[in-house]
Amino acid sequence: MGREVSESCVDSLLTEMVSSYCDRFYANKPDLAARRIEAIGFQVGLQLSERYTMERPRFSDHLEAIKFICKDFWFELFKKQIDNLKTNHRGTFVLQDN
Repeated sequence: MGREVSESCVDSLLTEMVSSYCDRFYANKPDLAARRIEAIGFQVGLQLSERYTMERPRFSDHLEAIKFICKDFWFELFKKQIDNLKTNHRGTFVLQDN
């Protein structure tokens, strides 16, 4: 049985974390605060993606991975599909969420 936390509790926690980094830990260094918050977000995203793909077979190509992110992973995280996906057909993908 999985444990669930209210979405509003998670929102409050994240708001407080960002506030702490910006106002207390790195009050005089906003660029450093932004880089640190981004690094935390990257690490959380990496761990979530590993958790959600643990029991799936490996993706055979980039397109299969992008489809998984846009359809399954994004919906699990945000309870909605991604708004737009653009590509230059040379391996660059831009995911847009309004």
